[in-house]
Amino acid sequence: MVDIVCEICPGLYDNFVVYERKQEQKVLYVRMLKALYRMIIASILYYKKFRKDIESIGFEVNPFDICVANRMVNGKQHTITWHIDDFKSSHVVTKVNDEFHTWCEKKYGSEEIRHVTTVRGKQHDYLAMILDYSVDGVLKVDMRYYIDMMIEDFPYELKSKVSIED
Repeated sequence: MVDIVCEICPGLYDNFVVYERKQEQKVLYVRMLKALYRMIIASILYYKKFRKDIESIGFEVNPFDICVANRMVNGKQHTITWHIDDFKSSHVVTKVNDEFHTWCEKKYGSEEIRHVTTVRGKQHDYLAMILDYSVDGVLKVDMRYYIDMMIEDFPYELKSKVSIED
């Protein structure tokens, strides 16, 4: 990566390249002027902003899981869960979820970045899980396809066939 950066801008970064681990590995330290997507600091900054935003509209963050928040709307609990920018909003009244989607779109959606999308129905693909609400009062969680992908992408051949049972 260091070679690529130095090749893109010849002479600009050459004086800042250092060698670590007994002169074996080239390293280029840079100072970021903005948080880059997928960097830890970007996630932390986003979390802090999102938490402040949802608390401003009445959500209380769960002290045991800081990516779950609840508020009461019309006497019923409205729960949101999230992982970075993947959200799940639940309320018995559909309109409450619609209003939360509208709020998210106004706050975070844009042409430059992306618009906030909604998925409705009895099954949801959320964080590599298929959440199935087809049976009243029952949640089925299926991660077989994700596990199959991990096995397929595993860099070594497995000596015995692995099978995932229902």
